[in-house]
Amino acid sequence: MIMLTNDSLNQSGDTAATVAARPSSPIRLWLVDDDKPLRETMKDYLGRLEGISCTETFASPNALLSALASRNGPDVILLDINMGEANGLDAVRPIKALSRSTQVLMFTTFYDTEAKTKALSNGASGFLLKGNPIEEIRASIQLACSHPAPHLRRSARQRQASSRAADGPSKRSPWVKTMSGRAP
Repeated sequence: MIMLTNDSLNQSGDTAATVAARPSSPIRLWLVDDDKPLRETMKDYLGRLEGISCTETFASPNALLSALASRNGPDVILLDINMGEANGLDAVRPIKALSRSTQVLMFTTFYDTEAKTKALSNGASGFLLKGNPIEEIRASIQLACSHPAPHLRRSARQRQASSRAADGPSKRSPWVKTMSGRAP
Protein backbone atom coordinates (compact mmCIF):
# COMPACT_ATOMS: atom_id res chain seq x y z
CA MET A 1 0.00 0.00 0.00
CA ILE A 2 1.34 3.43 -0.87
CA MET A 3 1.64 5.86 1.97
CA LEU A 4 0.49 9.26 0.78
CA THR A 5 -1.09 12.04 2.78
CA ASN A 6 -2.33 15.50 2.02
CA ASP A 7 0.64 16.76 4.04
CA SER A 8 2.88 15.47 1.24
CA LEU A 9 1.73 18.36 -0.93
CA ASN A 10 1.49 22.06 -0.21
CA GLN A 11 -1.18 24.42 -1.55
CA SER A 12 0.52 24.95 -4.91
CA GLY A 13 0.94 21.22 -5.52
CA ASP A 14 4.69 21.32 -4.96
CA THR A 15 6.42 18.77 -2.81
CA ALA A 16 8.93 19.64 -0.15
CA ALA A 17 11.75 18.32 -2.35
CA THR A 18 11.10 20.11 -5.63
CA VAL A 19 13.32 19.19 -8.53
CA ALA A 20 14.85 22.39 -9.89
CA ALA A 21 14.61 21.72 -13.62
CA ARG A 22 11.05 21.57 -14.84
CA PRO A 23 9.98 20.89 -18.39
CA SER A 24 8.09 23.63 -20.23
CA SER A 25 5.12 21.33 -20.74
CA PRO A 26 3.86 18.75 -18.25
CA ILE A 27 5.28 15.25 -18.35
CA ARG A 28 2.59 13.00 -19.80
CA LEU A 29 2.27 9.95 -17.57
CA TRP A 30 0.26 6.74 -17.81
CA LEU A 31 -0.20 4.41 -14.84
CA VAL A 32 -0.72 0.65 -15.10
CA ASP A 33 -1.84 -1.21 -11.97
CA ASP A 34 -4.56 -3.75 -11.30
CA ASP A 35 -5.41 -2.16 -7.92
CA LYS A 36 -8.18 0.33 -8.74
CA PRO A 37 -7.99 2.30 -5.45
CA LEU A 38 -4.23 2.68 -5.90
CA ARG A 39 -4.65 3.82 -9.52
CA GLU A 40 -7.21 6.43 -8.48
CA THR A 41 -5.12 7.65 -5.52
CA MET A 42 -1.92 7.89 -7.56
CA LYS A 43 -3.70 9.67 -10.43
CA ASP A 44 -5.07 12.19 -7.92
CA TYR A 45 -1.72 12.80 -6.21
CA LEU A 46 0.30 12.92 -9.41
CA GLY A 47 -2.30 15.26 -10.91
CA ARG A 48 -1.61 17.74 -8.11
CA LEU A 49 2.09 17.90 -8.88
CA GLU A 50 3.20 20.75 -11.09
CA GLY A 51 4.91 19.47 -14.21
CA ILE A 52 3.24 16.03 -14.31
CA SER A 53 -0.05 15.14 -15.96
CA CYS A 54 -1.38 11.62 -15.36
CA THR A 55 -3.59 11.38 -18.43
CA GLU A 56 -4.42 7.65 -18.54
CA THR A 57 -4.67 4.68 -16.19
CA PHE A 58 -4.94 1.02 -17.11
CA ALA A 59 -5.81 -2.10 -15.12
CA SER A 60 -3.59 -4.42 -17.16
CA PRO A 61 -0.63 -4.47 -19.54
CA ASN A 62 -2.95 -5.72 -22.31
CA ALA A 63 -5.15 -2.62 -22.00
CA LEU A 64 -2.05 -0.44 -22.10
CA LEU A 65 -0.65 -2.21 -25.16
CA SER A 66 -3.98 -1.81 -26.98
CA ALA A 67 -3.87 1.92 -26.28
CA LEU A 68 -0.24 2.20 -27.42
CA ALA A 69 -1.08 0.40 -30.65
CA SER A 70 -3.63 3.06 -31.56
CA ARG A 71 -2.10 6.32 -30.30
CA ASN A 72 1.13 8.03 -29.33
CA GLY A 73 2.66 6.92 -26.08
CA PRO A 74 3.25 9.15 -23.08
CA ASP A 75 6.57 10.43 -21.80
CA VAL A 76 6.53 7.98 -18.87
CA ILE A 77 4.66 4.82 -17.89
CA LEU A 78 4.53 3.68 -14.26
CA LEU A 79 4.09 -0.09 -14.61
CA ASP A 80 3.24 -2.50 -11.82
CA ILE A 81 4.96 -5.88 -11.93
CA ASN A 82 2.42 -8.31 -10.43
CA MET A 83 -1.08 -7.86 -11.79
CA GLY A 84 -2.96 -11.09 -11.28
CA GLU A 85 -2.13 -13.29 -14.23
CA ALA A 86 -0.40 -10.42 -16.02
CA ASN A 87 3.22 -9.50 -15.42
CA GLY A 88 4.56 -6.02 -16.06
CA LEU A 89 8.06 -7.38 -16.66
CA ASP A 90 6.79 -9.20 -19.76
CA ALA A 91 5.16 -6.00 -21.05
CA VAL A 92 8.31 -3.84 -21.12
CA ARG A 93 9.64 -5.13 -24.46
CA PRO A 94 6.29 -4.77 -26.30
CA ILE A 95 5.88 -1.27 -24.81
CA LYS A 96 9.33 -0.26 -26.04
CA ALA A 97 8.59 -1.77 -29.46
CA LEU A 98 5.43 0.36 -29.77
CA SER A 99 6.81 3.54 -28.21
CA ARG A 100 10.61 3.69 -28.19
CA SER A 101 10.82 7.15 -26.63
CA THR A 102 8.55 6.32 -23.68
CA GLN A 103 10.32 5.83 -20.36
CA VAL A 104 9.06 2.81 -18.41
CA LEU A 105 9.43 2.89 -14.64
CA MET A 106 8.57 -0.31 -12.82
CA PHE A 107 6.27 0.50 -9.90
CA THR A 108 6.04 -2.32 -7.39
CA THR A 109 5.42 -3.17 -3.76
CA PHE A 110 8.49 -5.32 -3.11
CA TYR A 111 12.12 -4.87 -4.09
CA ASP A 112 13.38 -7.86 -6.03
CA THR A 113 16.90 -7.86 -7.48
CA GLU A 114 16.04 -10.39 -10.18
CA ALA A 115 12.94 -8.45 -11.25
CA LYS A 116 14.92 -5.22 -11.36
CA THR A 117 17.64 -6.81 -13.48
CA LYS A 118 15.09 -8.27 -15.91
CA ALA A 119 13.16 -4.99 -16.11
CA LEU A 120 16.28 -2.98 -16.91
CA SER A 121 17.52 -5.50 -19.46
CA ASN A 122 14.09 -5.41 -21.14
CA GLY A 123 14.34 -1.63 -21.55
CA ALA A 124 12.85 -0.16 -18.36
CA SER A 125 14.40 3.09 -17.16
CA GLY A 126 14.02 2.49 -13.45
CA PHE A 127 12.51 0.58 -10.55
CA LEU A 128 10.34 2.35 -7.94
CA LEU A 129 8.70 1.09 -4.79
CA LYS A 130 5.08 2.06 -4.18
CA GLY A 131 6.00 2.87 -0.59
CA ASN A 132 8.44 5.60 -1.65
CA PRO A 133 7.43 9.12 -0.66
CA ILE A 134 5.60 11.03 -3.41
CA GLU A 135 8.60 13.38 -3.63
CA GLU A 136 10.87 10.48 -4.62
CA ILE A 137 8.37 9.18 -7.16
CA ARG A 138 8.10 12.65 -8.70
CA ALA A 139 11.88 13.10 -8.78
CA SER A 140 12.28 9.68 -10.45
CA ILE A 141 9.71 10.57 -13.11
CA GLN A 142 11.42 13.88 -13.81
CA LEU A 143 14.85 12.28 -13.84
CA ALA A 144 13.69 9.63 -16.32
CA CYS A 145 12.43 12.37 -18.64
CA SER A 146 15.75 14.18 -18.53
CA HIS A 147 17.57 11.18 -20.06
CA PRO A 148 17.02 9.44 -23.40
CA ALA A 149 14.82 6.38 -23.16
CA PRO A 150 16.88 3.19 -23.07
CA HIS A 151 16.42 0.73 -25.86
CA LEU A 152 16.30 -2.97 -25.40
CA ARG A 153 19.57 -4.31 -24.17
CA ARG A 154 21.03 -6.82 -26.54
CA SER A 155 23.66 -9.43 -26.00
CA ALA A 156 27.17 -8.92 -27.35
CA ARG A 157 26.45 -11.57 -30.00
CA GLN A 158 23.30 -9.71 -31.16
CA ARG A 159 25.18 -6.37 -31.29
CA GLN A 160 28.00 -7.96 -33.27
CA ALA A 161 25.60 -9.57 -35.75
CA SER A 162 23.71 -6.29 -36.19
CA SER A 163 26.95 -4.41 -36.68
CA ARG A 164 28.14 -6.83 -39.36
CA ALA A 165 24.80 -6.72 -41.16
CA ALA A 166 24.75 -2.91 -41.07
CA ASP A 167 28.33 -2.63 -42.32
CA GLY A 168 27.72 -4.82 -45.32
CA PRO A 169 30.51 -6.54 -47.22
CA SER A 170 32.11 -3.35 -48.62
CA LYS A 171 32.72 -1.89 -45.14
CA ARG A 172 34.22 -4.93 -43.46
CA SER A 173 37.62 -4.54 -41.95
CA PRO A 174 40.60 -6.34 -43.52
CA TRP A 175 40.80 -8.93 -40.73
CA VAL A 176 37.36 -10.23 -41.78
CA LYS A 177 38.90 -11.29 -45.10
CA THR A 178 41.58 -13.33 -43.43
CA MET A 179 39.20 -14.80 -40.85
CA SER A 180 36.59 -15.86 -43.37
CA GLY A 181 38.88 -16.65 -46.28
CA ARG A 182 36.70 -14.51 -48.55
CA ALA A 183 37.33 -11.08 -49.92
CA PRO A 184 34.99 -8.34 -48.67
